[in-house]
Amino acid sequence: MHIVTQIISEIPHTSVELRWYSPFAGVAAHRVRQLRGAIAKAFPDDSRFHQHDGEGNQLYRYPHIQYRWKNGYGIVEGWHTGADTLLNVRWLNLSLRLGDDKMIVSDAISSTQCAQFGVSSYLIYYNLVSPVLLFNQDNYKKYQKLEKAAQQYERDRLLVAQLLAAMDGLGVRFETQLYAAFTQIKISPCRYKNQNMIGITGSFVTNAIVPCGFAIGHAVSHGYGWIVPANKIEDNKSQK
Repeated sequence: MHIVTQIISEIPHTSVELRWYSPFAGVAAHRVRQLRGAIAKAFPDDSRFHQHDGEGNQLYRYPHIQYRWKNGYGIVEGWHTGADTLLNVRWLNLSLRLGDDKMIVSDAISSTQCAQFGVSSYLIYYNLVSPVLLFNQDNYKKYQKLEKAAQQYERDRLLVAQLLAAMDGLGVRFETQLYAAFTQIKISPCRYKNQNMIGITGSFVTNAIVPCGFAIGHAVSHGYGWIVPANKIEDNKSQK
């Protein structure tokens, strides 16, 4: 199968896995929130770590620094301007308090790359490692009232919109028509800023080439919307 791809942008990307002397248990969603708060407290003067300006007002932009939790350890992702920022941090021996637990960073495993974005002539499968938050409370109420087919259309429409918004937040201009659709979904309740939200896990296909670890939707700095390629493709001509 001959696959035609066009790389439209390359963005600096740094991933730092923070390790302590032993893994810490806990629900990943809770630990990510605690990790984000602890690192934001450690670096209050850089808004990229916490998405607030000097007066405490929230900055509405795609976060260039994002947080994740995996196997008892924290992960910090830096995209675009956030990539160099993470490389210049002294992570070793950094003391972080996550809830009732105090953690000392004993090792920081960093990796850097030029993350590629592009267009594929075939549909690429992606899996959602963590739930993507496509809905707010208002549009979810409207979504619930729709018929099944209309709900599917709305999910796919929001998926396209969030893919475009996330790429735009990194300065990536996707000028070709973007196609995206869920192939498998599971609805799961999520908690964000003391509000009950609806998340979607599963898989989707798109003609967009996005890097492993890219995140879309609301609250990506809190670990939501984390996607990875599923290494499967499908001829998008069959979708037309």
